[in-house]
Amino acid sequence: MRYPFLILDLNGTLIDTFGDLTEALGVLLAAHLRPAVDIAQVRAWSGEGLRALLRAAFLATGPTPTDLELNDLLHEFRGLYEEHLGAGAFLYPGVQQTLATLAARGVRMSILTNKPLGPSLKLLEKFGISHYFDYMVAGDTDVPRKPDPTGLLQLVAQMDGRPEGTLMVGSSRIDLETARNAGVACAIVDHAEDGLHARGMGADFVLDQFPMLTALVLAPRHSGAFPA
Repeated sequence: MRYPFLILDLNGTLIDTFGDLTEALGVLLAAHLRPAVDIAQVRAWSGEGLRALLRAAFLATGPTPTDLELNDLLHEFRGLYEEHLGAGAFLYPGVQQTLATLAARGVRMSILTNKPLGPSLKLLEKFGISHYFDYMVAGDTDVPRKPDPTGLLQLVAQMDGRPEGTLMVGSSRIDLETARNAGVACAIVDHAEDGLHARGMGADFVLDQFPMLTALVLAPRHSGAFPA
């Protein structure tokens, strides 16, 4: 087996919650007399956590909020996001079966996300995939958020893994930077219809569909399959 240990990103990799984020952000912006932003912008801004997303949206729609104002806005945004969470979210095609296959073959899996812990657990339970994962490091824990490698390396240690046998599976440049900082290989899943989103990032592997992960992970250790 090429990679017996997997660290997976959540939003944009396993589950699409960009619609929920866009709806919640639209309500907040409207309440503060700001114009709405579209889902393409939210996708582009996501990856570094709710605070970074919120800051980007307010920068794009008017005067820059102060740090104190941003703290208040973040509290408001989290409440709205909780209200909308799961309403328009969906599991990407093939995720359930792929996770089931890998788990049945003994692959150890954990989640590394910049999302808060509560919403992350809620999403995993909603879509019936929480039992596939041993551990999770979320964005509101004491561990520094991605792209800091601390969370990734902590998860590897908790699973009794080794960096050389670990694959980081994500969908953004933040995930790739995290893997590089931790010294582990990275596969980027490109869910975009044009298949061009991840090209040129420099990841070790680019997967056009999530189920391609099965063959990559279970391949012999020195297989040359699936070049980036």
